Amino acid sequence: MDKLEKTIELFRKLPGIGPRQARRIVNVLLNNKPLAKSLSLEIDDLDQVVVKCLDCHRFFAKNHGGSVCKICNNKERDTSFLMVVERDSDLDSVEKSGVYKGLYFVLDGVIPILSKDPEKLINFNLLQKRVSNNPPTEIILALSATPEGENTIDYIIENLKSEIKNQGIKVTVLGRGLSTGTELEYADSETLKGALQNRH
Repeated sequence: MDKLEKTIELFRKLPGIGPRQARRIVNVLLNNKPLAKSLSLEIDDLDQVVVKCLDCHRFFAKNHGGSVCKICNNKERDTSFLMVVERDSDLDSVEKSGVYKGLYFVLDGVIPILSKDPEKLINFNLLQKRVSNNPPTEIILALSATPEGENTIDYIIENLKSEIKNQGIKVTVLGRGLSTGTELEYADSETLKGALQNRH
């Protein structure tokens, strides 16, 4: 495999990028040397300036030098609510909608049906620790309306049973303003608002 094909293959590994899109991206970079150089420099520096928040486990730029992101550090957020999302982009979508003022936890994935090692696929142990150390009044499971999302909800509820019972925590899931098969990241603000208001 030559350098060109190898680069195309690397872009294909990105989510949502097929062979044609990958080839287009590489062609754009080949025809725009300043863009290619800037992209290369930014990617090189990424792991130096971006870290995971110790509380919610989202990526953030450590501009202020702390180990906790601005959302978790914001004293005006409602600490009685903890919204569990699949990935950073879901958190961003909810934030942009402006309908939620609580805290978050990022799972970093979902559990496929019939998975043999579910605990290795999501940040469940970190979620369990977070709920035990700083229990919210309500946990909102804001996962995609997909079989994998539903399976992950079932797994979390089952395995947080003792914490939920001992701390008297209410657990809700988003209402079905979200169509079945919808990924949270792509839901519009009004849909998210309806799903959050109609959680059960």
